[in-house]
Amino acid sequence: MFARKLKALGYPSISNFDHSDQKKIQELVIWLEDQKICHYKIEDRVALRKPSDISSWQKEFSKYLDDLSCPHSDRTNSPVTTDWLLGLAVRLVYGENPQRYRKCTRQTSSTSKDVAPSSNPLDSLDFDDEAMKAGITTLATLLQIPPHHDHKEVLKAICKLVKERLSKEGLELYSADGGDDSKDKLQLESVDMGFHTGDYVTEEAVKILRLLHIQNLRQLQSQINEALVIVQNVTANPKTDQRLGKIGR
Repeated sequence: MFARKLKALGYPSISNFDHSDQKKIQELVIWLEDQKICHYKIEDRVALRKPSDISSWQKEFSKYLDDLSCPHSDRTNSPVTTDWLLGLAVRLVYGENPQRYRKCTRQTSSTSKDVAPSSNPLDSLDFDDEAMKAGITTLATLLQIPPHHDHKEVLKAICKLVKERLSKEGLELYSADGGDDSKDKLQLESVDMGFHTGDYVTEEAVKILRLLHIQNLRQLQSQINEALVIVQNVTANPKTDQRLGKIGR
């Protein structure tokens, strides 16, 4: 999960890195702060270096994330937090010398002589590039989109949100409603699931899936209605050629 970013940053112990090992996480955090992020002064990094019990170091790590303005509420060394920390380091390294990496991208694209150039600027983007992943994560945070381990799924969610809420049609619909989207908001507590499991998290997830299913059914019904209107426009006013008509035998 972290191999590409660790390789891009030049981490020396990629093969031995194990996210489930607390000691490996401590070593990674210290290395990132010393070599790439450099948010603290050298004398202020002693707390992160100090070998202590897990709870004490976790407290210092949580403070470190707060000082970095980490957007995620999870302050443990979870995969999401580790991925964000690596993404921050990649952005900082890229920001130090962006011309260097832009030059590498142009050289790579120029070697493919057999491929015809595309007029679509999106075709030249590398969606697996570390800088692209970091940008997607930042944009998702600004739009308050929940994190996901697959950055392409996050990009799909961003595109859907922009299309439905920030496009010209979406803004016109928002203005027509008087700029109030409160009627589009639905409290999950008011949704009847139809049964009870006794597990709050499971019931909340089932409610969300049920609402998404209803939305899909409504979209399907709208498409069916549009198809019926098109067919009716064709059959309701048939065109005939009277010259081909015959009377008698």
